Amino acid sequence: MVAVTANGFFSATIMSLEMAGLGGDFKIGDWVVSPALNQVSRNGSSARLEPKAMQVLVYLAENPGVATKNQLISAVWPDVFVSDDVLPGCISALRKVFGDSARRPQVIETIHKGGYRLLLAVQPINGNGHVAADPPSNLTWRQRLVSHRWAVVAAVVITTLILIAAFSRLPGRQHYDSIAVLPFVNAAGDSAAQYLSDGIAEQVINDLSQVQNLQVLAWTTVSRYRQPQNDIRAIGRELDVKAVLTGRLVRRDDRVELQTELVDVGRGSQLWGQQYDRSVSDLVSLQEQLSHDIAANLRVRLSGAEQQKIQNRYNASPAAYELYLKGRFFWAKRTAQGLQQGMDYFQQAIKMDPNDALAYAGLADCYNLLDDWGETAPRDSFPKARAAAERAIALDDSLAEAHASLAMSRAAYNWDWVGAEQEFKRAIQLNPNYPVAHQWYGLLLAGLGRFPEAEAEVKRARQLDPLSAIINMAVAEVYTWERHYDEALAEYRRVIELDPSFPGAFGNMAEVYESKHMYAEALQALKHKANLIGDPESARMLDKVYARSGWSAVTREELNSELQRQSSGRYVNPTGVAGLYAELGDNSHAFEWLQRAYEEHSSGMQFLAVSSEFDSLRSSPQYQYWLGVLALPVIR
Repeated sequence: MVAVTANGFFSATIMSLEMAGLGGDFKIGDWVVSPALNQVSRNGSSARLEPKAMQVLVYLAENPGVATKNQLISAVWPDVFVSDDVLPGCISALRKVFGDSARRPQVIETIHKGGYRLLLAVQPINGNGHVAADPPSNLTWRQRLVSHRWAVVAAVVITTLILIAAFSRLPGRQHYDSIAVLPFVNAAGDSAAQYLSDGIAEQVINDLSQVQNLQVLAWTTVSRYRQPQNDIRAIGRELDVKAVLTGRLVRRDDRVELQTELVDVGRGSQLWGQQYDRSVSDLVSLQEQLSHDIAANLRVRLSGAEQQKIQNRYNASPAAYELYLKGRFFWAKRTAQGLQQGMDYFQQAIKMDPNDALAYAGLADCYNLLDDWGETAPRDSFPKARAAAERAIALDDSLAEAHASLAMSRAAYNWDWVGAEQEFKRAIQLNPNYPVAHQWYGLLLAGLGRFPEAEAEVKRARQLDPLSAIINMAVAEVYTWERHYDEALAEYRRVIELDPSFPGAFGNMAEVYESKHMYAEALQALKHKANLIGDPESARMLDKVYARSGWSAVTREELNSELQRQSSGRYVNPTGVAGLYAELGDNSHAFEWLQRAYEEHSSGMQFLAVSSEFDSLRSSPQYQYWLGVLALPVIR
């Protein structure tokens, strides 16, 4: 059998000449098989098969006797490398539909080290829905031979025409080296199921990012396309990828239905489409199957190690995995409330399955972000992040996320530059397409004054996640620490274009303007930040202060605001307070707060050697002392 598919619009199956009469529906025992509908029915009840399982069944029906595993794989998955469990999975699905047993087979028999064969007779069905009659027996043997020869000639001619037509429309056996997996449409509009439509898509991205030679755009970038999209080609061109996957997900009680479509961006044609119908308790299997199917239809060959990574990634119980998806959904919001909700779900998953490595990795990610997003003291976040990351690694050393989280806690809290770099390199080795690992590693390198390497890492992160405001800001930060202020401002404008509601971008931009002595522009950036965080009164006050007393008064006002927040019981980063004192020329208080930052293990100390706020202190022996204590370089 030769199977040819052209642009996803039509397919032709040229059967073996011995079974030339088997063209449409057929019977296997009492079952009626309808390949066009991917359906098997008997006595008024029917069941649907996934297309690949149906193709396996058709091949067995068209080829009497034993079909070897190699024959089946070559016929059903031509020119695609598939894992060892794919074909047995299809056979298992067929047996389930037929109510068959591998131990006592009545329909499909497994031949040890041989292959598979059908045990029941196969009967073609004619256009009237009846079993096709046998050919007339009153012909002479010579007439039957002539008739058979003409049938052979006709089959060869038809085969040739179909192949010519099909291959004239095929986009070539090209390989697709880049893909964007768009958020799956929550077709029912059920907000309670949004974590599923987002979560499955995000985890498929994580699966595919394990493939070394495939560039997979990160979730942060594609999540902007959450609404149904009409022009998939335009999105693909905008994201600079060769293929785009879309999907529509519906949850019905304990079932999940997912319709997917893979589109060739260059031609606008469908490369592949599939409908999945699984139990919620079978989400892991659905996700793994989808990842394998996408890779196969992108014509990407998975190495044994890459297949193993995908298959071994999710070992938690189904209920724990669903909680993990909910945790990731809230973690991605990057808010104090979202991080807390994410931690709650990860902890529930761990309670349900204490060996859930992914849940520990998610918990570590949440704790690592509390310092910036949750206004939490370092001692209340980073040690917990490290403990969770180390537990995740103990359970599964292949998780890049866990190694990156461990690296972050070692750098930001322990100031263990060597250990942090080792963990970042391990994370990138495990998953070269993980943008957060490149982003965080780039920031570590920048803090150590290794700017060319830092630029390369943060730009690689941006290549993987081009629409992430956070990652684009990392590029701007590296330029700032290099004192490439014009390039930094251009990057901050790009960040603001991506997310005009991002207050951190305006705050950082104000610091760059200040370094360039462009105080009016710095003031405007600070006012934008104040308005975005819901404090218009501060914005109006800054105007008055600047008009009355100049920029140093604005800096003093920022310092007073930080001190008031601290006195009210809220956490403030002591390194930032030290920087404000340094800008005001109050070196005594600056070093006092640096001492406090050291005692609290402030994450800001990581960038002491490169932060422009401390430029006035660089010649001071006390400043040189702190650089020595932290093993940071002296940068002139």
